Amino acid sequence: MKRVIALLFIAALGALLLYVVAGMPPMGDPQTPTATHVIPRYLEKAEEEAHTENVITGIILNYRGYDTMGEVTVIFCALAAVLAVLGRERRGRINGFVDRSPVPSSTIVRTMVRFIVPFIILFSVYTILHGEISPGGGFQGGAIIGGSMIVFTTIFGLYESSRRVPQKVRAPLEGSAVMTFFLVGALGLVGGGNFLTYAWPHAARSLQPALVTWLTVLVEIGIGLGGAMVLISILFAMIREEEEEIAPVA
Repeated sequence: MKRVIALLFIAALGALLLYVVAGMPPMGDPQTPTATHVIPRYLEKAEEEAHTENVITGIILNYRGYDTMGEVTVIFCALAAVLAVLGRERRGRINGFVDRSPVPSSTIVRTMVRFIVPFIILFSVYTILHGEISPGGGFQGGAIIGGSMIVFTTIFGLYESSRRVPQKVRAPLEGSAVMTFFLVGALGLVGGGNFLTYAWPHAARSLQPALVTWLTVLVEIGIGLGGAMVLISILFAMIREEEEEIAPVA
């Protein structure tokens, strides 16, 4: 009986979604409200209203701030689901193929990875901090950090990677994107505006541009840190080929 109810619910939900999609304007239609009102408003007013030279950042963090806050919450929930199913890595007990291999990786490759990963992380920091004035931002910077750790783990294994980015450092930062959004949102209320309002009515008008910029940078940093830690924790949780006491390759 439960399966029948579940199937009926899914069928009703699918029918509702199809009905809504059928009522949407054709994709690319120049006469849609998006093309005639929303896009021109973004292009003409984003820099002035969001105080960001990068229009995309202004749209994502300001005009669509609620939507982006929901997206980072979904990413955090994805990590929670992965950890609920797979659990945290257990350093020294769960070893990937690299940790178990009796043949160490090439010295040239190891040297190159040691040399290049710090520069990749430095570039990611630049991407995060300059997201409001140039292409990039927190999502991109966090993904770059996560990608660099995939490269590092592929060469040096889980044991060494989890030593460089230990669980006690990652765990408090995994929710930083969500928490930063809530913090900035609450500060908007304190400043006399609405939740997640970057421009505070109680602040002096001359301070508004700098205030919006710094709050935007704060959100970018939270998204970058949170995204990076989420990606690294998911990576470590998914490395579980074997679980046994094996000393890592030196």
